[in-house]
Amino acid sequence: MSSKILLSAVVAVGLFSSCSKDSGTNPDPNPNPEQKGTVVMKFENYVGGTGLSLKNGATYSYVNTNGDQFNVTTYKYYVSNIRFVNSNGTEYAEPESYHLINQAETSSLTFNVASLPAGTYTAIKVMLGVDSLRNVSGAQTGALDPMYGMFWTWSSGYIMAKVEGGFKHNTTGTNTGFSFHLGGFSGQYNVLNEVTLPLPQNLVAGNGTTSTVTFKSDVLKWFETPNLIKFSDLNQVGAFGADAYMISRNYAHSLSVTAVQN
Repeated sequence: MSSKILLSAVVAVGLFSSCSKDSGTNPDPNPNPEQKGTVVMKFENYVGGTGLSLKNGATYSYVNTNGDQFNVTTYKYYVSNIRFVNSNGTEYAEPESYHLINQAETSSLTFNVASLPAGTYTAIKVMLGVDSLRNVSGAQTGALDPMYGMFWTWSSGYIMAKVEGGFKHNTTGTNTGFSFHLGGFSGQYNVLNEVTLPLPQNLVAGNGTTSTVTFKSDVLKWFETPNLIKFSDLNQVGAFGADAYMISRNYAHSLSVTAVQN
């Protein structure tokens, strides 16, 4: 083979190789990236062992620990700053993690957390309320939009949770309304609670999986431990202070995880 033919062959191979690199067909440098999972977060509201049903009027379906007969007309609460605790000790925090659960809005009772890194998770951390930073950050959007009726003023901040209804007064027998709004994000009457919820079984995420975690929020917990609430003595809380703080200590026990489905 002549030197001219050999040189032409080398140039042709070089040109072909160059075209291949420029075509964008290089193999993925990470052909098997770690896949992530999606978690469906499902909230079920209860009064003790009975599913919550919103009712108006003087028909009282529920009884609290004090023996007060009552119904519920409104039940709303914020869950935020959600973190998934991995069995290896690391945590994954959901970005922009603010959700308003409203018993009257079925669509609010379920939401998805996407892109959970592959792993085995043993617990979920949740803030019951809205963190102090967002309370002082001006007008908010999404779940934090004041149009949802969960905001007091720019100085008082968000209502972290509210329950409203009616009860039969134990002493007078009259039908009376109750309204408990929990707010206050700083100082000695800070009602914010961060809770760690153990999972009844491990949550396994990854490889494009979709899992479901079911939460139970129990209205009765607002009124029993550690502070027994008697509706005849206290049935209206509408500002931050000692009463809201006292009930918030009870409310801290209201949320649990009842099921994990992988």
